[in-house]
Amino acid sequence: MGLKEMREVIKNVPQYLCGLRDTYGPLVRVPMGKTDAFLVSDFDVVQDVIIASSRRFDKDAQKVGPGPDDWGSSIERVLGKGLVTSVGTYHRRQRRLIQPIFHRQRIAGYGSSFADIAAEFSGRFTDGEQFNFHEAMYELALGMVTRTLFDVSLESEAAARIRTAFPREGGPLRWELSPFGKILLHLPLPANRQFKQGLKAVDDIVYGMIEDRRKGNSDGEDLLSVLLHVTDADTGEHLTDLELRDEAMTLLMAGHETSSGALTWAYYLLGTHPEARARMHAEIDWVLGDRLPTVEDLPRLMFTDAVFSEALRLYPPAWVLVRRSLEDYRANGYHLPRNSVIMVSPYVLHRDTTWWPEPERFIPSRFLSFEDPFDPFSGQAKAPGRPKLAYLPFGAGPRQCIGNVFAQMEGVMALATLSRHWEFEPAGEPPSRVTSDFTLQPRGGLEMVAHRRR
Repeated sequence: MGLKEMREVIKNVPQYLCGLRDTYGPLVRVPMGKTDAFLVSDFDVVQDVIIASSRRFDKDAQKVGPGPDDWGSSIERVLGKGLVTSVGTYHRRQRRLIQPIFHRQRIAGYGSSFADIAAEFSGRFTDGEQFNFHEAMYELALGMVTRTLFDVSLESEAAARIRTAFPREGGPLRWELSPFGKILLHLPLPANRQFKQGLKAVDDIVYGMIEDRRKGNSDGEDLLSVLLHVTDADTGEHLTDLELRDEAMTLLMAGHETSSGALTWAYYLLGTHPEARARMHAEIDWVLGDRLPTVEDLPRLMFTDAVFSEALRLYPPAWVLVRRSLEDYRANGYHLPRNSVIMVSPYVLHRDTTWWPEPERFIPSRFLSFEDPFDPFSGQAKAPGRPKLAYLPFGAGPRQCIGNVFAQMEGVMALATLSRHWEFEPAGEPPSRVTSDFTLQPRGGLEMVAHRRR
């Protein structure tokens, strides 16, 4: 691959992977230096790798992966051994301990906070104003996560320091998959200095909050306070300060990064599909009238939920799942040697024409549980017998995102709240580049114009 072709690939890596699948089929060997890497789109193999035989595969693919020896080190420095980065028995123990705090009843308790924060945030919009919508959704998602995780507002000093801690475009967190990442990480670049300073600043905040709660201020309903009371049933031990810090950082980073991108893409798609936007607004008006949404409204906000789900299908935040084979693996006539890097891309699977007719079209009615009389495409959109793993915006199996219910509810509540009084129209050309190394985001942001609904 020449330099010109490489530049085009870097602009949109997920789309490049789709092209590989379309050209070469459900299993493609991707040349990545000394390591064999395979893009897998065969649903039987995906089921085996992600769920059925998951213990034969290790998430710790960076040890043999295509990048430098310390590939993933920047993310690991931020998240430590949180649920996203930990592996093996340690990951299974941590997930077993933390999973109960994400039960539906507790998450439902945060619903009013989501609506209140979104309503307060909507007061910042000005009719006719053009602005970087992605930056706005980043702020909103950060406000929601800091409130539920730390019980601090977006205007607090802690939230302000978190917001500016890490470089947004470029920098160590964005260089993980770069072929020159190892070199960039060791250069005296401003982004590297900002990263180190930002990491220390956020560490100081998190450790300070842990210390405050250990001194007796741990009776709150925020997730950090709840984590302090988690107990290992086998040993009677609680999480250490380091374990608390790692899980808090994981929830913080994963929470606002994924939600900000999902909301940005959802409003971009609504802005380019006025019929779907009008349908969603009609539903919100009918269900809510002139009040804020509550958790009890969610079953009736079916089309709004479908809009968010379809946005996640087209732009899944976790666009690729990477595993390493711990032994030789054979299935469906394929042979994957031991230590192979295996890539399962939700972005690619969500565009399988067998299960998603016209996959690039934005059709929220795919996710309605009934035949949609307002959408003539609805019947075609519901492919019978669709495999469960044909849609996995939050992953699946033992490494499925632990906050998937949290994220879905947060997104729908935000859509319903903001859309009560506002609609947004894309300005300029559609985004031609995506940032695809941490989560799927529009590179350089996304300009939108706010219009107050009459």
